[in-house]
Amino acid sequence: MSRFSTFKSLGIVLVAAALPLMAGCGGVSQEELDALEQQRQATVAAEQQVADLQAEKARLERKLAERQAEKKALEDKLAQTKRNLAN
Repeated sequence: MSRFSTFKSLGIVLVAAALPLMAGCGGVSQEELDALEQQRQATVAAEQQVADLQAEKARLERKLAERQAEKKALEDKLAQTKRNLAN
């Protein structure tokens, strides 16, 4: 979540910095508009990457939980088998 907030904050700061330049100069050059659009696209891409990584993390956490449950079941089965052999 913190990366998402960082990227979002960065985008807001860049837009806030660009607004006075556009209003104060009386016009905006095409280069400034292009730079702003590139930054917007980079922000969107970064937000998508964060969402993808969060989904991957959730998938891996589910897989880990499944494996831990399987390990616990096997350990319980082993302990039961050892008890049965001891009798």
